[in-house]
Amino acid sequence: MTLRDLEYVIGKSYGLKGKLLSYAMLEELASSKNLDELVEKLRPTDYGPYVSNLPRPLKPISIELALRRRLIEVHFDMAMKSKNAAIIQAYYMKYLTSNLKTILKGKALGKSYEELLELVDFRAEELVKRRDIVVKAMAAKDLAEAVKSLSGTKFSDVAYLAFEVYEKEKDLAVFDTAMDKAYFSEVLEGFSKLRFAERKRVRQIVAVDVDGYMVLAIMRSKLWGLTVAEIRRFLLDKAVNISRDVINMMVEAESIPDILHILEEKTPYTSMLPELPTSGVAIIRALEEAFEKLSLERASEAFLRDIFSVSVPLALLRLKELEVRNISIIAAGIAEGLSASRILQRVIKTQ
Repeated sequence: MTLRDLEYVIGKSYGLKGKLLSYAMLEELASSKNLDELVEKLRPTDYGPYVSNLPRPLKPISIELALRRRLIEVHFDMAMKSKNAAIIQAYYMKYLTSNLKTILKGKALGKSYEELLELVDFRAEELVKRRDIVVKAMAAKDLAEAVKSLSGTKFSDVAYLAFEVYEKEKDLAVFDTAMDKAYFSEVLEGFSKLRFAERKRVRQIVAVDVDGYMVLAIMRSKLWGLTVAEIRRFLLDKAVNISRDVINMMVEAESIPDILHILEEKTPYTSMLPELPTSGVAIIRALEEAFEKLSLERASEAFLRDIFSVSVPLALLRLKELEVRNISIIAAGIAEGLSASRILQRVIKTQ
């Protein structure tokens, strides 16, 4: 990345951070009587052009997809304006894998092309000219054909892996884990391409994502009853702040509580662990939340700690993603008829 490239994405990131919606604004949105009023309140924001012309009657999913379109376009702009920043481009993979997760899970549930069309927005694919990949998967008659349609793409191996395990376990989370492997493989590769000094600055952000994936993938694999060899098929080549030996210990552990004990004793993530339950599913859910909280904390810190680093645009994108998620949570709550106070209990805060 040239200095000029870095100056652009950092400057843009600080500008966009200043436009992030305050908690007071989220409270105002949550007090909306209906979705039309919510959209009206969003008109003066960056999301205005994206939600103003949505078809009526409004639905939470259509609002969420419109908000995500804004996030996707911000991310794409940063990736294109900093062509040598492989790490920013790698994180863009999240939108592509997200759509494929939705499609594969939809096919597993027997959803039609028309039903899936309401759940997917093609903007991320259109910008990188990969729309045909998701369209073929959506048009497939069933899950097996959707998986086959991905042959020859970078998603082929993980799609077949997910299909194989899903046929035995019937757990839709298999598709999330498998597609996340494709996503975080890109992130890990982008991270490895950074110069040493930059890699050192970005490390704390990337580590939470990659290490969190590795730990949770191992735990979910244990939940599915996979063998050691099968578990390894879901794993990345390496973690960032967890050694290969410790990863191997987790893979060979007898149970999810045993993995948790290794995480507490032999990794840098001890301090983030909340009071955890004892059941496997509950542990996984609590750990997901803990890794997400740590990720948001490190994103907020990056604006103060790494002023001249690519950490800044990565942090901005994380905070922007949280904003989209929070507004989507509010939209869903309004559609359910919840009170503003109940809706705000679901909103995720950065601190």
